[in-house]
Amino acid sequence: MSELGKIEDGEEMREKIILDTDMLTDCDDLAAMAILHKLADYGEVDILATVVSSKHPKSAAVVDVVNCYYGRGNMPIGAPKNGAGVYKGHSVFLEPVSNEFPHSVMTNETVPDAVYVYREVLSKAADSSVVIVTIGYMSNLAVLLKSEPDGFSELNGCDLVEQKVKHWVCMGGNFPVDSAGDNVNFTRDGEAAFYAINNWPGEIIFVGREIGHNIFIGDRFRSMDESNPVRRAYQLHREKAGKSDWNHHTADPCTILFAVRGLRDYWTMSEYGYLDLKEDCSFEWVESPDGNQRYVFQKMDRGLLGEIMEEVLIK
Repeated sequence: MSELGKIEDGEEMREKIILDTDMLTDCDDLAAMAILHKLADYGEVDILATVVSSKHPKSAAVVDVVNCYYGRGNMPIGAPKNGAGVYKGHSVFLEPVSNEFPHSVMTNETVPDAVYVYREVLSKAADSSVVIVTIGYMSNLAVLLKSEPDGFSELNGCDLVEQKVKHWVCMGGNFPVDSAGDNVNFTRDGEAAFYAINNWPGEIIFVGREIGHNIFIGDRFRSMDESNPVRRAYQLHREKAGKSDWNHHTADPCTILFAVRGLRDYWTMSEYGYLDLKEDCSFEWVESPDGNQRYVFQKMDRGLLGEIMEEVLIK
């Protein structure tokens, strides 16, 4: 493959990632997962688990479809239980993709609690080694932080995160000021977002909506084999929207690219600070050396960033 899509041998130590996706209304979750799998194929990242924050019964099934397509059908999958998570009934692609492609997970009910998966995977990891990436709601993280010691670890959730997690990469927010008018990853489970962000014991790096919502990919997915579930999800999503092309924003794919490859020549980051986050999930960014949060700025040309993501995914 071209140098656009490939990391240099030995350039970076690969990250160990737990991916937490809503997998509900937006096709870019599948593209993000596909990019993560392809980067794992290239030896750039280890995927430890894939969990969902959506209560739609087919969310975990479609995560399993993507895992199976990319040869990782044994990947741990978890889903929210005991009232956690968010349900939004309408999805143009979940039912068709789960019906048309091979997989073994039928519904969210047939997989373990996402927090059970988190605690098991984190307990086995080296200290400060795991990157948690959320491209959806923070439902599972709020419950994880509140979790009690169990058979996996004698630590409560907050202490387990502090010991095992390197940092949390969060897709969400409009920086530097957000009125909460268009920030669904925060507002659809606002209570969880407020709790998780304000109580996280380590570093949080935000990839704001202003990044991916200005970079578009997807039309090249028409060239993919029809056996690819990413192609099918984009077809369903974009045709339902009445679009003549398949290009769609890259909020979630950008987050994956940053989480795996870091800044490189793609991005820069703010100084440390924190979100002055209100209960309605509106916020203002406050720069402070005492903060444990940062957010990403786009550096590379938008078109080139889009080409890099497409190159990784298509080749």
